[in-house]
Formats: sequence, C-alpha cells, structure tokens
Amino acid sequence: MNDRRSAFTILTSASGLCSSAVTLSVEICQSPVLFPDNINLRHAKQGLLGDCWFLCACTVLLKNKHLLNKVLPPEQPQWGDSRYRGFFRLRFWQQGYWTEVTIDDRLPCIHSTLCFSSCHSPTGFWVALLEKAYAKLHGSYERLWAGQVSEALVDLTGGLAEQWSLGDSGSEAEPRSEQDSEQFRRRRLDLNLLYPVKDDCVLSCSTHRSPGGASELGQYHALTVMEWLDVKTVSGSKVRLLRIRNPWGRCCWGGGWIGSGAGWKSVDPHCASDLQARVAEGEFWLDEAEFMSQFDDVTVGYPISEEGHLKSIYTGCLLTHSHQLPGRWVKGHSAGGSRNSSSYGTNPKFWLKVSERGEVLVSLLQQRKWRNMEKHAQTHLEDTENTKHQHYQATALHMWKVEKKHLNLSRMLNKPPCASTHCHAYEREVVLRGQLEPGYHLLIPSTYKPGAQGHFLIRVFSSSSISLSALRSPAPSLPLTTDVEWETSYFWGSWAEGKTAGGSRNFLSHWQNPFFPFTVSDDSAVTPGVNVRITLHQNSPDTDLLPIGFHIYKVVEGECAQTIPRDEDPAASCVPHCYTQDVSLACSLPPGAYAILPSTYEPDCSVDFSLSLARRIHRLGDYMVFPPCVSSVKSSLKDDDSGDHDQDQGSPKDGEKEKSEDEDREQNASRRKMVVPGPGEHPLQYNYTFWYSRRTPGRPASTQSYEQNIKQIGSFASVEQFWRFYSHMIRPGDLTGHSDFHLFKEGIKPMWEDDANKMGGKWIIRLRKGLASRCWENLILAMLGEQFMVGEEICGAVVSVRFQEDIISIWNKTASDQSTTARIRDTLRRVLNLPPNTIMEYKTHTDSIKAWEDFHGLVNPSSGR
Repeated sequence: MNDRRSAFTILTSASGLCSSAVTLSVEICQSPVLFPDNINLRHAKQGLLGDCWFLCACTVLLKNKHLLNKVLPPEQPQWGDSRYRGFFRLRFWQQGYWTEVTIDDRLPCIHSTLCFSSCHSPTGFWVALLEKAYAKLHGSYERLWAGQVSEALVDLTGGLAEQWSLGDSGSEAEPRSEQDSEQFRRRRLDLNLLYPVKDDCVLSCSTHRSPGGASELGQYHALTVMEWLDVKTVSGSKVRLLRIRNPWGRCCWGGGWIGSGAGWKSVDPHCASDLQARVAEGEFWLDEAEFMSQFDDVTVGYPISEEGHLKSIYTGCLLTHSHQLPGRWVKGHSAGGSRNSSSYGTNPKFWLKVSERGEVLVSLLQQRKWRNMEKHAQTHLEDTENTKHQHYQATALHMWKVEKKHLNLSRMLNKPPCASTHCHAYEREVVLRGQLEPGYHLLIPSTYKPGAQGHFLIRVFSSSSISLSALRSPAPSLPLTTDVEWETSYFWGSWAEGKTAGGSRNFLSHWQNPFFPFTVSDDSAVTPGVNVRITLHQNSPDTDLLPIGFHIYKVVEGECAQTIPRDEDPAASCVPHCYTQDVSLACSLPPGAYAILPSTYEPDCSVDFSLSLARRIHRLGDYMVFPPCVSSVKSSLKDDDSGDHDQDQGSPKDGEKEKSEDEDREQNASRRKMVVPGPGEHPLQYNYTFWYSRRTPGRPASTQSYEQNIKQIGSFASVEQFWRFYSHMIRPGDLTGHSDFHLFKEGIKPMWEDDANKMGGKWIIRLRKGLASRCWENLILAMLGEQFMVGEEICGAVVSVRFQEDIISIWNKTASDQSTTARIRDTLRRVLNLPPNTIMEYKTHTDSIKAWEDFHGLVNPSSGR
C-alpha cells in the first residue's frame, strides 16, 4: 500500500484542524530519531485527535521487540543515512495478512508543533509516523477518532484481544444455563487469572462516563495499565495497587494514592517512596477497589512470544499451532441468523480436528463496514457502543463435538453446543475458549439477524496439533437445458459392508465400489459444451445421511473397471463428498468408454443408492447451442473474421445497419441492467457479464476497432443463471488463436480506459497449451465465490488463446494498492494450484496503454488486449 494518496483528507472543523499545515520532520526537529534514548520518553502522548484507543495499544510495541520489528522493520534507512529518501515502511495485520503501508515523513503541525500524537521526547517520531500510517490504512486521520483498543491491538500484533467488563452485569432478559453463565463470568475481569502473564500482556482500561476520580477525563477515554502488584500494609494485610498511564501526558486524577494522599500512610514509607518514584509523566497509582468502581471495562491483549506464538492469558501456555480460513454470510444462501432462526443450519460450517487434548482458542473476526466519511466526521463524538452497530454485525460462534462420519445436522443443532461465545455481540472479533478432547468439532459462525451479509475470518490457536477445513455445501442442482435433446439412463446399486463399500480414493479398498460403465459417442461430443450429466442419490432419511460423491474413470471399452490403472487420475469427479441426499456433476467428456464409481467417504458404510446418467444427443448442423438469452450473439462467437472491419469502408446502407445495431444495443443494455435472480435461485454478490472477442492476426493495428470487436454474450445474477451460460459455452481450449473470453462485473467493459479499470492493472499468467480450460474455470468460480476477499477491487478476468501459449489475467481497480494486489496474487496462486516457480507478472493499464502507443504509434490506442 504505497500509493501517494494523502492521509490528511477530511480534516474538518470537528478536529479544529482547518489551519494546520504539513511539515517535514526535519523542520520540526533538527535531529529527529525514531526512538529517544530515554525509555520513559518513548511513550505516546495524545494530540488533538481522539485516538487514545490506538495509543494505548501502541504500548505493546515497547514491551515486545519481536512485534516492534514486525511493525517497524529495523533495516530501513532513517534520517542521517545517505540512503534515506524521506519514506518509511510500516506493517499492520489486516484480515489474516500483514499489510505494508509506505508513508513520507511530512506530518501535520500547528506553528511547527505536531498537532496529533507524538513521543514525550520532542526528538522521537515513531509514534507520529505510526499514527500517520494507521490513518492512511483507514483512509484518513478522521477515521481514527473513537475506536476500540482491542481492534488496534490485533492490528499491531496479529494476535487476539478480549474486552472484559468491570461494572455490574445488570438484569438479564432470561435465565442462563450453567454453561452460558460460565461463559458470561469469563467476560468479567479477574486480575488473579492474569498473574501467569502479568508481565507480558497489555492491559487498557476505559471509562464510558466521567469517573469520580477525574471529572476532566469526560466520556469515552482509554488509559493504559502499566503494572499492578500486591503491597503489604503496616497492619499486615495486602492491598493491590495499579499504575495507570493517561495518554494525555498529565495525571488528571484525584484520590487517596495521588501525591501525599491518605492511602500511602497505610504502606511502609520505604515501599511508598519506591512506588512513587516509578511514576512518570501522566501516570498515577490507585487501588483495586477504586479501579473496579471508576472504570467500565478492561481490554486484555494476548502476549506474543519472540517466536511469534500466541500465549494464553488463562494458562500462560504457548499456543504453537494455528490455522485460519475466510468465509462469508450471503443473503438467501448462507446468512442463516442466530439459533433462534429456523435457517440457522444454513450458516457456514467448519471442521476443527483436534489430535490431542489441549487448550484451543477460536476467534470469529468480521470485516469492518465503513460508513460515509462525511457522516463519520460529523458524528465521531457519539456513543462508541452505538457506532459499533453501524460498523459490525452482531456475531457469535458455537461449537459442537461430533462424530464426523455420523453427523446428523438437524439432530445435532437441537443439542446444546459444547462451547460458545457468551452472546451475539456487536464487536469486530469474538473469541471462544475451551479445553477440547481429541476428535472432530463443528464450528458455526452466525449473525444475529437472518440475511445479514458480511465477510469474516475464522482463526484457531491451539497448544496441540489441529486442522481446520470448511464444510462445503453442495452446489445448487444444475438443470438440464431444454433446447437440446438428452438420453437418460437409470442405475440402482448399494454399498455393502465388507463387499462393495470401498470408500473414497483415500482408501485402497476404493476399487471395491460398484461401477457403472457407459460410453460417449462421437455424435454427442461433436458440439462443445456439457454432454454428460450425472446425479447420485442415496436412499437414506435426512437424519442418517452419509457423505457421498463419485469419480468418472476412462476405461478400455468392453473391459471392467478393475482394468483402470490405479495411478490414473479420474476423467471427472464430483467431490468433496457431501452430507446431502443428491450430488450432481455436469461435464464435457470426449468420445470413449467410461465407468462411474460412486462411493461414501469412508469404507464399510452401507446404504442403497441410484444413479441417473443423461447424455446429450447431437443435433445435425449445430456447432454451439445457446439458451434463448444469448441466441442473438451466436454469430459473434463463430470463428470467422466478422469482428474485423476497416472503419472507413462503410456505406450508407452500412451506416443504417450500424444505427439499428446501436439501438438494439441500447435496448439490450437497458434489459441487462434489470437482470435479477429468479425465484429460489442463489444470488451472487455482484452481477456479471460474459464477453467474447476475436481478431485476425496480421491486420494493421490502425484498422482495428477493439470496442466494436468485443461482443457481449449476456449477464447473470445468480449461480443458476451462470451455469446456464457457462454449460453452453465453448471451452477456451477449443477456441482458435487470437480469441478471448472476458468475464467482468456488470457495467464494466473489458477495456483499459473504462472508468473502473483506468487506475488499475492486471495479474498475468502465461500457460502452456492444454491448461487454459481448467485454469479459466477455477479462476472464474473463485471470482464468483468471492474467494479473493478484496471487496469491490476485482473488476473481471480474461482468458486469451494464442497460437503458442494461452494467457490468464485478472483485473483490479487500484494498481497502487500493493497489499490488495499481493492478496490477489496469493489467492490466484492457490486457486490455480500453481507451482512455486510460476512467473506471475503485474502490469498497470497505464503501462499497457503506453506500451501499445510506443509499439503502434497510436494516439488513441485500442483497449483491453
């Protein structure tokens, strides 16, 4: 994230910064350094910005050298170094990844004095630079006004933080079970609980009102707990004292332990003198009783070891094993709401496998939804608790101990979970803790309201070996198209324990499963596209479903399935095995003999099943079959030169035709904007449009009109609508040279100059022949399934077929956002299962246009190649 966008946007009068100026650090101080030599002067001092929550979290960096080097890489040049160019690189943890932010050393000042946060030493600048980078990450300084210490701690450590209450629990709307009460009590502070990690963890206390000890503090202020200790009094009893630091840099507190207060008279004079000597600027002591009564809540940051492992605040145990997986709630599909809702079972599900008994922490981290910037600037002084509701969904996490192979979802959900968060909370992250026994556990994250959408990240930390995986929901059934002829056959069979229940390919007994031979004729494979559709149905009640799937193997015609080479991959597969009544696969198979091997996931699972096999019957004269919605563009997909016309060869008749075509395009565009999911269909996050283009190689570039040459196939808004298009389209591997398929979000043209594309770029992967079809399908399914986790940043994808190689590319909006482009790259490598040595090139559209102009000498280049 090294773009030059300023962090000083929206400095409204709410902050009193209209007259502020941006000044170089060397103009503020003659000898600037990151860290002053005096350790006490390194602490943060708050300026005009209300970001006390962030400054309290910064304390963790002064306590942990490993984290400090992670956030502020030590090897980079600074002032006085000949290599220094006025820039610093800083890192923050964001949604599972460390994101780098590059800033210059210009800082907002009033009369050459920093107006925002600083060190207590005027020569130290690490706080001001860190604050600026964090503001840039969020979009502006204004967005740092009011926040949660727990969020900043996670952003600076990549670990966990929990918020505990100090006040009364209040009345409860309904009685709690014993387990829920335990979860509720765990949210309340007990300093004795933290003794194993008292020197390593970070504590911050917050007040939601003006405390009795300091009316000057006002509402919603965060302070840091520097230390606490038990002191013996002259009477022989013990009193627990806490040293608190106010980020304002001044004390602002009264009470019995301030200065020569009455509290010190109860302590040995030598002890009192020693403790009072520890107090630095902005710090004060108070006893535990005063602390518990004057503050509302405490945030506890989990310690991080020098090796980067999380340490439990409950036991002090190192949690050396961790996993994370992204997910999302989609309205109408996987946003099932709380356990009060009948649709709860549709929420995303995750398998957690624990190898041995040990402590496990599971967190549910949701992605923040930013409000309108101007509205945020006008209301940043409002109740912090209320603003949470506008940024986050109320979420919770529940866990059940299950036997994976005998899972009955509806029956399981009627039982109480073995662990859960205490309630649905409007917080960015909720944490579940437990001592788990070996075996499988099912995790279900949920929002309180059904239909509430959002992205999230599941993270698991454990003292023992664990594995985390998503429980995939079966894909929606793919309907047979009605505009072609199909021949359907039915088969019946059973898996019998010890005989024909061989299990999945993970087991040597896989080949004992029943097999069903069939052939694909030359006629059915003439037309590209889907020519085989198979559905496997298990004859089990909903309460006793087994995970089922199947593979299709190429066999020698006339021989049985046992002649399949055991090391040969299937021609097609319907996996992973799913706990559902039916699983289906639509695919395109070349002519030949095949065998279907259906199986349960594990061997020796007995149940009857049936198979339906539909094979496409060739219609003479058809080259490619289209559903009605794309029949109007059939001619544009044929391998001819219809898209390559010289623009100066038109005639009046041609002009009339072009005008008519323009009118048709406008009407079609109007209709396309209205595309919506049909009743009962599964909506996508965005609407998409398929495009096709082809040009004749060797034609002079000046005679090409790229925009006229790209043909729109059609738009879709649901999973079902996508498959209706895709199942009838030619696969990229069957296209001839210099042909392209484009899949872009509706309203975005596959052109460099499109408003959504012009500031962006694309990742480019060059493939050897034969890989384009598989990579293209994996890429667009990942894009439709929002696996890239970058919000609206993805514009579309392109597959380009050339004579010597094929090219896959994915386009994004903001080329300057390096953290986003890096995440796209990493996801792309995973989705396409690319070898580590695969060369991936990122090219901005600005560079593409310039290269095109330099090569062809064009003033207005044709776009989007």
